[in-house]
Amino acid sequence: INISPASLADSGFAARLRTQLLAMPRAARDVWLEVSESAAADQFELVREFARQVRPTGARFGLEHAGERLSRIERLFEAGLDYVKLDAAVTHGVATDASRAAFAKGLVTMLHSLSLQVIAEGVTDANDAGALWAAGVDGMTGAWVTLPSQGATN
Repeated sequence: INISPASLADSGFAARLRTQLLAMPRAARDVWLEVSESAAADQFELVREFARQVRPTGARFGLEHAGERLSRIERLFEAGLDYVKLDAAVTHGVATDASRAAFAKGLVTMLHSLSLQVIAEGVTDANDAGALWAAGVDGMTGAWVTLPSQGATN
């Protein structure tokens, strides 16, 4: 579930969501909440507070569309994240572009060192998928993942 910057800025939103999630603990474990990388960079304190409110419910919390600005998010380890989704702009072409592959691998290594799960967004090519698995991603989204002929299950 994508959380908008306006919801982050709403002083009561996180508390209301927390109350709803606590009322349904089994369902809460299946809820994945996420904010964009730009929200984390621009509104870090709000993101950190949101995570503090919802993580005890069992819901997972992460960043989506992450890439270029990740290294600029000071104290990323304090954000209370469970996972990061690498933007398709980062993941597309990793099989044929050594610098892009090195950048993706570096991000995966950094994020894993913070005990975060890493998911590659927008994977459309089998070769890119192989390179991303080799780089250590934990999961993928995108057209390639959903093609029945590929046999992918993630």
